[in-house]
Amino acid sequence: MKGAVRPTRRGCRASLHSGAPCGPAEEARYALQNDRVPRRGRAGHERRAADVRLYTPAEAAAILQVRESWLRKKASARAVPCTFIGKHLRFSEQDIEAIIAAGAKQPVVRRRGRR
Repeated sequence: MKGAVRPTRRGCRASLHSGAPCGPAEEARYALQNDRVPRRGRAGHERRAADVRLYTPAEAAAILQVRESWLRKKASARAVPCTFIGKHLRFSEQDIEAIIAAGAKQPVVRRRGRR
């Protein structure tokens, strides 16, 4: 039976017969196999993976006009927002916007001293 959901050891007996997901991990696996978005806490707040554009460190560095090594170093130190997918480092559009916003500085206005 190709593509069928196999129940986990801790799954309830109902999932063995009905094929319905029992726990969160099993539900996510079932959703991925059946091209559905896994359910989250609130309805209407799901995002499909196709809707989110993720950039590699090289692409994000080009957008930010910084060195890739600098961006990787800051991401590994968790000094800038980033996303790790497994061991792969990626940056979403929101991450890049947050890096830009965090780097914005207000101009310093100095008053002339009295002579």
